[in-house]
Amino acid sequence: MAQWRRFAKAAWIGLPPLLFVKDRWMWVYCVEGRSMTPTLNPQESFIDRCFRDFVLVHRNPELRKGDIVLLRDPGTNELIVKRLIAQEHEVVRTPNTGHLFVPEGHCWVEGDNGKLSVDSRAFGPVPAGLLEGLVLSVVWPIWRARWLEEDGPESPPLLTETGEDRMRVMVTSHLAPGAAIEEDEDDE
Repeated sequence: MAQWRRFAKAAWIGLPPLLFVKDRWMWVYCVEGRSMTPTLNPQESFIDRCFRDFVLVHRNPELRKGDIVLLRDPGTNELIVKRLIAQEHEVVRTPNTGHLFVPEGHCWVEGDNGKLSVDSRAFGPVPAGLLEGLVLSVVWPIWRARWLEEDGPESPPLLTETGEDRMRVMVTSHLAPGAAIEEDEDDE
């Protein structure tokens, strides 16, 4: 009986600070699926395929394009990991519609493995409120532990602000949220 009391006392003292840190600052999350391969959950060897990546997630950071983020899937409300491609008031290139204006309060996310990723290319811009945190590093398995860099595999580039593209960004900033820009035949 004395052991249970010591355990209960330790849990009573230790659990609130741990929950506070998890809720307000950082926690560890297990990455499911292969949508972020090869950055997360690489598949090069049999050993790699046997272990999923556990990542350190920082809550409420300042996010920038290229960051890997944890967010809620808008369709299922499950946690997913994707790369932040564009934030509000930016224009992103999409395979189906050409260029798309990201509306205020939204962002555009994509998986590094486009063939296996269900992301903004499928469900469109994501409300920024669904972003849960910034993925900082891989902490497990130990042989893949590392800090994650901002730049990842080549993704559809944002419009550069030079020449004609700069003018197009200026014009599209007045489009309705989610509106697409038609591609001219001579642009390609």
